[in-house]
Amino acid sequence: MSEQTTTTFETLSDILKHLDISKATYYRRAKAWNINPSQREFTKENLNNLESMPDNFDNTQSDNESESIKALSEQLKTKDDQIERLHKLLDQQQSLSLDLQRKLDVKDQQYLEVSDTSQYVSEIDELQEQLQEEKNKGLFARLCGK
Repeated sequence: MSEQTTTTFETLSDILKHLDISKATYYRRAKAWNINPSQREFTKENLNNLESMPDNFDNTQSDNESESIKALSEQLKTKDDQIERLHKLLDQQQSLSLDLQRKLDVKDQQYLEVSDTSQYVSEIDELQEQLQEEKNKGLFARLCGK
């Protein structure tokens, strides 16, 4: 029975540095080679295996993930388009509201001017009535202030 030499690592970081790969790549390769990713002792063969993916590795999960990512990207693009249209509609609504507010302000100003004028007209009418009453009074009533 031939004895294989084993290499022991203290931390996952030591393994990643030794293999010169990322953590995600390590977990992917460990899964592909049926190696427990939490182990810290490896044979020479296991280390060699972890340096590459197996040739017959079924990559359907990553294909499914890629398709999911594409579908989600399309959904995001659709949502972005919807948000953009919503912003345009909000801008238009704000413009219309501002225009309507300006028109209301003009109408309010016109109403105030008209109501001021009507107040003056009523005052003028009262003064004309008083003048007419004074004209209708006799000389003696005017002098006595009655």
